[in-house]
Amino acid sequence: MNKLLEKKLKNYLPQDIAMFLKKNIVSKPRYWFQLKQAQEGFNKFSNLYPQNLIFIAGLPKSGTSWLKKMICCYQGYQEVMIPEANAYEINHGGSHDFDLPEDTFIRLKNKLVVLKLHVHGSEHNLNLLENGQIPFVVIYRDLRDVAVSYYFYVKQTPWHPQYHLYKNLTVEDGLKFFAENLLCEYAKWIESWTKTTENSLRLIIRYEDLLSNPEIELSKIAKHCALDNSPQKIRKIVEINSFSNLSGGRNKGNESSNSFFRKGVAGDWKNHFTPNLKNIYKEKIGDFLVDFNYEKDLDW
Repeated sequence: MNKLLEKKLKNYLPQDIAMFLKKNIVSKPRYWFQLKQAQEGFNKFSNLYPQNLIFIAGLPKSGTSWLKKMICCYQGYQEVMIPEANAYEINHGGSHDFDLPEDTFIRLKNKLVVLKLHVHGSEHNLNLLENGQIPFVVIYRDLRDVAVSYYFYVKQTPWHPQYHLYKNLTVEDGLKFFAENLLCEYAKWIESWTKTTENSLRLIIRYEDLLSNPEIELSKIAKHCALDNSPQKIRKIVEINSFSNLSGGRNKGNESSNSFFRKGVAGDWKNHFTPNLKNIYKEKIGDFLVDFNYEKDLDW
Protein backbone atom coordinates (compact mmCIF):
# COMPACT_ATOMS: atom_id res chain seq x y z
CA MET A 1 0.00 0.00 0.00
CA ASN A 2 1.24 3.48 -0.87
CA LYS A 3 2.59 5.09 2.32
CA LEU A 4 0.82 8.40 1.71
CA LEU A 5 -2.51 6.63 1.16
CA GLU A 6 -1.88 4.48 4.23
CA LYS A 7 -1.29 7.57 6.36
CA LYS A 8 -4.40 9.32 5.04
CA LEU A 9 -6.57 6.28 5.73
CA LYS A 10 -5.30 5.97 9.29
CA ASN A 11 -5.79 9.66 10.01
CA TYR A 12 -9.43 9.54 8.94
CA LEU A 13 -10.38 6.25 10.57
CA PRO A 14 -11.25 5.67 14.25
CA GLN A 15 -8.16 4.69 16.21
CA ASP A 16 -9.19 1.09 16.89
CA ILE A 17 -9.93 0.49 13.21
CA ALA A 18 -6.72 2.22 12.16
CA MET A 19 -4.72 0.02 14.55
CA PHE A 20 -6.39 -3.11 13.23
CA LEU A 21 -5.63 -1.98 9.68
CA LYS A 22 -1.98 -1.35 10.48
CA LYS A 23 -1.52 -4.60 12.37
CA ASN A 24 -3.49 -7.05 10.24
CA ILE A 25 -4.08 -5.59 6.80
CA VAL A 26 -1.13 -3.32 6.04
CA SER A 27 1.97 -4.67 7.74
CA LYS A 28 2.13 -8.23 6.38
CA PRO A 29 1.39 -7.44 2.70
CA ARG A 30 3.86 -4.56 2.92
CA TYR A 31 6.45 -6.91 4.45
CA TRP A 32 6.10 -9.45 1.64
CA PHE A 33 6.27 -6.69 -0.98
CA GLN A 34 9.42 -5.30 0.64
CA LEU A 35 11.01 -8.74 0.70
CA LYS A 36 10.27 -9.15 -3.00
CA GLN A 37 11.87 -5.78 -3.75
CA ALA A 38 14.88 -6.63 -1.59
CA GLN A 39 15.30 -9.94 -3.41
CA GLU A 40 15.21 -8.19 -6.77
CA GLY A 41 17.75 -5.66 -5.51
CA PHE A 42 20.05 -8.46 -4.42
CA ASN A 43 19.75 -10.24 -7.77
CA LYS A 44 20.72 -7.07 -9.65
CA PHE A 45 23.23 -5.34 -7.40
CA SER A 46 24.66 -7.75 -4.82
CA ASN A 47 28.00 -7.76 -6.64
CA LEU A 48 28.39 -4.08 -5.63
CA TYR A 49 28.18 -4.67 -1.89
CA PRO A 50 30.17 -6.88 0.50
CA GLN A 51 27.31 -6.63 3.01
CA ASN A 52 23.70 -7.36 2.09
CA LEU A 53 22.05 -6.40 5.40
CA ILE A 54 22.46 -3.14 7.31
CA PHE A 55 20.83 -2.82 10.72
CA ILE A 56 19.88 0.51 12.32
CA ALA A 57 18.93 0.59 16.00
CA GLY A 58 17.41 3.98 16.62
CA LEU A 59 15.88 5.60 19.65
CA PRO A 60 12.37 6.79 18.67
CA LYS A 61 12.26 10.37 17.37
CA SER A 62 16.04 10.48 16.90
CA GLY A 63 16.46 10.82 13.13
CA THR A 64 16.24 7.09 12.47
CA SER A 65 13.91 7.44 9.48
CA TRP A 66 16.14 10.15 8.01
CA LEU A 67 19.19 7.88 8.30
CA LYS A 68 17.27 4.97 6.81
CA LYS A 69 16.26 7.08 3.80
CA MET A 70 19.87 8.04 3.18
CA ILE A 71 21.14 4.46 3.27
CA CYS A 72 18.29 3.34 1.03
CA CYS A 73 19.68 5.71 -1.60
CA TYR A 74 22.28 3.04 -2.37
CA GLN A 75 20.94 1.27 -5.41
CA GLY A 76 19.17 -2.00 -4.65
CA TYR A 77 18.76 -1.58 -0.91
CA GLN A 78 15.20 -1.85 0.35
CA GLU A 79 13.70 -0.97 3.71
CA VAL A 80 12.05 -3.97 5.39
CA MET A 81 9.79 -3.77 8.43
CA ILE A 82 9.24 -7.12 10.11
CA PRO A 83 5.56 -7.55 11.06
CA GLU A 84 6.34 -8.83 14.57
CA ALA A 85 7.93 -5.51 15.52
CA ASN A 86 4.97 -3.64 14.07
CA ALA A 87 2.48 -5.75 16.03
CA TYR A 88 4.50 -5.41 19.23
CA GLU A 89 4.54 -1.64 18.90
CA ILE A 90 0.76 -1.55 18.53
CA ASN A 91 0.15 -3.92 21.43
CA HIS A 92 2.67 -2.36 23.83
CA GLY A 93 2.74 1.29 22.80
CA GLY A 94 6.27 1.06 21.45
CA SER A 95 8.97 -1.39 20.37
CA HIS A 96 11.91 0.00 22.38
CA ASP A 97 11.99 -3.17 24.52
CA PHE A 98 11.34 -5.65 21.69
CA ASP A 99 13.50 -8.74 21.15
CA LEU A 100 14.06 -9.84 17.57
CA PRO A 101 12.70 -13.20 16.38
CA GLU A 102 15.42 -15.85 16.28
CA ASP A 103 15.14 -16.22 12.50
CA THR A 104 15.16 -12.50 11.68
CA PHE A 105 18.43 -12.48 9.76
CA ILE A 106 17.88 -15.92 8.23
CA ARG A 107 14.74 -14.59 6.54
CA LEU A 108 16.70 -11.74 5.02
CA LYS A 109 19.45 -13.87 3.50
CA ASN A 110 20.19 -13.10 -0.16
CA LYS A 111 18.31 -9.79 -0.03
CA LEU A 112 19.60 -6.21 0.06
CA VAL A 113 17.98 -4.89 3.22
CA VAL A 114 18.03 -1.87 5.49
CA LEU A 115 16.39 -3.01 8.71
CA LYS A 116 15.54 -0.01 10.90
CA LEU A 117 14.04 -0.76 14.30
CA HIS A 118 13.68 0.83 17.74
CA VAL A 119 14.65 -2.38 19.56
CA HIS A 120 16.87 -2.28 22.62
CA GLY A 121 20.40 -3.62 22.95
CA SER A 122 19.43 -6.69 24.92
CA GLU A 123 21.78 -9.64 25.24
CA HIS A 124 19.47 -11.55 22.89
CA ASN A 125 19.53 -8.88 20.17
CA LEU A 126 23.27 -8.33 20.47
CA ASN A 127 23.92 -12.07 20.20
CA LEU A 128 21.83 -12.29 17.03
CA LEU A 129 23.80 -9.45 15.46
CA GLU A 130 27.11 -10.95 16.55
CA ASN A 131 26.24 -14.44 15.35
CA GLY A 132 25.07 -13.10 12.00
CA GLN A 133 28.07 -10.74 11.70
CA ILE A 134 25.67 -7.91 10.90
CA PRO A 135 27.15 -4.38 10.91
CA PHE A 136 24.85 -2.07 12.82
CA VAL A 137 24.47 1.63 13.53
CA VAL A 138 23.05 2.97 16.79
CA ILE A 139 21.60 6.48 16.77
CA TYR A 140 20.24 8.42 19.71
CA ARG A 141 19.39 12.00 20.68
CA ASP A 142 19.14 14.39 23.62
CA LEU A 143 16.23 12.92 25.58
CA ARG A 144 14.74 16.36 26.17
CA ASP A 145 14.39 16.87 22.43
CA VAL A 146 13.10 13.32 22.09
CA ALA A 147 10.36 14.15 24.58
CA VAL A 148 9.30 17.29 22.68
CA SER A 149 9.35 15.55 19.30
CA TYR A 150 7.46 12.54 20.68
CA TYR A 151 4.76 14.73 22.19
CA PHE A 152 4.06 16.68 18.99
CA TYR A 153 4.23 13.57 16.81
CA VAL A 154 1.86 11.46 18.90
CA LYS A 155 -0.57 14.32 19.45
CA GLN A 156 -0.89 14.78 15.68
CA THR A 157 -1.10 11.06 14.84
CA PRO A 158 -4.56 9.61 15.57
CA TRP A 159 -3.50 6.08 14.64
CA HIS A 160 -0.55 6.05 17.07
CA PRO A 161 -1.15 3.55 19.93
CA GLN A 162 -0.56 6.28 22.52
CA TYR A 163 -2.57 9.02 20.82
CA HIS A 164 -5.46 8.74 23.29
CA LEU A 165 -3.03 9.44 26.14
CA TYR A 166 -1.64 12.65 24.63
CA LYS A 167 -4.40 14.12 22.47
CA ASN A 168 -5.84 16.41 25.16
CA LEU A 169 -2.61 17.29 26.96
CA THR A 170 -0.93 20.69 26.83
CA VAL A 171 2.76 20.80 25.97
CA GLU A 172 3.76 21.00 29.63
CA ASP A 173 1.42 18.22 30.70
CA GLY A 174 2.50 16.09 27.74
CA LEU A 175 6.17 16.47 28.62
CA LYS A 176 5.41 15.65 32.25
CA PHE A 177 3.53 12.55 31.16
CA PHE A 178 6.45 11.49 28.96
CA ALA A 179 8.84 11.97 31.89
CA GLU A 180 6.68 9.80 34.11
CA ASN A 181 6.20 7.00 31.61
CA LEU A 182 8.96 6.77 29.01
CA LEU A 183 11.90 8.98 29.92
CA CYS A 184 13.79 6.52 32.11
CA GLU A 185 13.02 3.65 29.75
CA TYR A 186 14.55 5.61 26.89
CA ALA A 187 17.63 6.38 28.98
CA LYS A 188 18.00 2.64 29.61
CA TRP A 189 17.62 2.06 25.86
CA ILE A 190 20.64 4.25 25.15
CA GLU A 191 22.63 2.56 27.90
CA SER A 192 21.73 -0.88 26.56
CA TRP A 193 23.48 -0.14 23.26
CA THR A 194 26.41 1.87 24.63
CA LYS A 195 27.43 0.08 27.82
CA THR A 196 28.79 -2.98 26.04
CA THR A 197 32.46 -3.50 25.33
CA GLU A 198 33.99 -2.38 22.05
CA ASN A 199 32.40 -4.11 19.09
CA SER A 200 33.74 -3.83 15.56
CA LEU A 201 30.23 -4.41 14.19
CA ARG A 202 28.83 -1.39 16.00
CA LEU A 203 28.95 2.30 15.14
CA ILE A 204 27.36 4.78 17.56
CA ILE A 205 26.31 8.22 16.38
CA ARG A 206 24.29 11.07 17.82
CA TYR A 207 21.48 12.75 15.94
CA GLU A 208 22.97 16.14 16.79
CA ASP A 209 26.22 15.24 15.02
CA LEU A 210 24.39 13.90 11.97
CA LEU A 211 22.36 17.10 11.89
CA SER A 212 25.32 19.48 12.15
CA ASN A 213 27.77 17.51 9.95
CA PRO A 214 25.69 15.18 7.77
CA GLU A 215 28.38 14.52 5.16
CA ILE A 216 31.03 13.67 7.75
CA GLU A 217 28.74 11.40 9.75
CA LEU A 218 27.20 9.69 6.72
CA SER A 219 30.69 9.05 5.37
CA LYS A 220 31.56 7.25 8.64
CA ILE A 221 28.37 5.20 8.42
CA ALA A 222 28.95 4.29 4.77
CA LYS A 223 32.51 3.19 5.48
CA HIS A 224 31.35 1.11 8.46
CA CYS A 225 28.72 -0.61 6.30
CA ALA A 226 31.10 -1.18 3.35
CA LEU A 227 29.23 1.30 1.14
CA ASP A 228 30.60 3.89 -1.26
CA ASN A 229 31.71 6.83 0.89
CA SER A 230 33.28 8.94 -1.84
CA PRO A 231 32.66 12.68 -1.31
CA GLN A 232 30.56 12.89 -4.47
CA LYS A 233 28.27 10.04 -3.45
CA ILE A 234 27.85 11.27 0.12
CA ARG A 235 27.17 14.85 -0.98
CA LYS A 236 24.50 13.71 -3.43
CA ILE A 237 22.71 11.57 -0.83
CA VAL A 238 22.76 14.37 1.74
CA GLU A 239 21.35 16.84 -0.80
CA ILE A 240 18.55 14.47 -1.77
CA ASN A 241 17.65 13.99 1.88
CA SER A 242 17.99 17.57 3.05
CA PHE A 243 15.39 18.84 5.50
CA SER A 244 14.05 21.17 2.84
CA ASN A 245 13.44 18.31 0.40
CA LEU A 246 11.95 15.94 2.97
CA SER A 247 9.68 18.58 4.52
CA GLY A 248 8.28 19.92 1.27
CA GLY A 249 10.39 23.07 1.06
CA ARG A 250 10.62 24.30 4.64
CA ASN A 251 13.94 25.42 6.12
CA LYS A 252 15.30 23.98 9.36
CA GLY A 253 13.60 25.58 12.33
CA ASN A 254 10.44 26.37 10.35
CA GLU A 255 8.03 24.17 12.25
CA SER A 256 5.11 22.14 10.97
CA SER A 257 3.52 20.11 13.76
CA ASN A 258 1.60 18.04 11.19
CA SER A 259 4.75 16.84 9.42
CA PHE A 260 6.82 13.78 10.34
CA PHE A 261 9.82 16.06 9.73
CA ARG A 262 8.57 18.69 12.17
CA LYS A 263 11.43 21.12 12.73
CA GLY A 264 14.84 19.54 12.04
CA VAL A 265 16.81 21.26 14.79
CA ALA A 266 18.60 20.36 18.01
CA GLY A 267 17.87 22.07 21.33
CA ASP A 268 14.18 22.74 20.67
CA TRP A 269 13.44 21.64 24.24
CA LYS A 270 14.61 25.08 25.41
CA ASN A 271 11.55 26.58 23.74
CA HIS A 272 9.16 24.39 25.72
CA PHE A 273 10.67 23.57 29.11
CA THR A 274 9.36 25.56 32.07
CA PRO A 275 11.39 25.75 35.31
CA ASN A 276 9.16 23.03 36.71
CA LEU A 277 9.83 20.74 33.75
CA LYS A 278 13.56 21.35 34.08
CA ASN A 279 13.43 20.22 37.70
CA ILE A 280 11.47 17.07 36.79
CA TYR A 281 13.93 16.12 34.04
CA LYS A 282 16.97 16.95 36.17
CA GLU A 283 15.72 14.63 38.87
CA LYS A 284 15.17 11.77 36.43
CA ILE A 285 18.02 12.12 33.92
CA GLY A 286 20.25 14.93 35.17
CA ASP A 287 23.27 12.71 35.74
CA PHE A 288 22.56 10.82 32.54
CA LEU A 289 22.76 14.04 30.49
CA VAL A 290 26.12 14.83 32.07
CA ASP A 291 27.45 11.30 31.50
CA PHE A 292 26.48 11.46 27.82
CA ASN A 293 27.95 14.95 27.34
CA TYR A 294 24.70 16.78 26.78
CA GLU A 295 25.39 18.98 29.81
CA LYS A 296 28.50 19.84 31.83
CA ASP A 297 26.59 19.89 35.11
CA LEU A 298 23.07 20.20 36.51
CA ASP A 299 22.96 23.97 36.08
CA TRP A 300 20.82 24.22 32.97
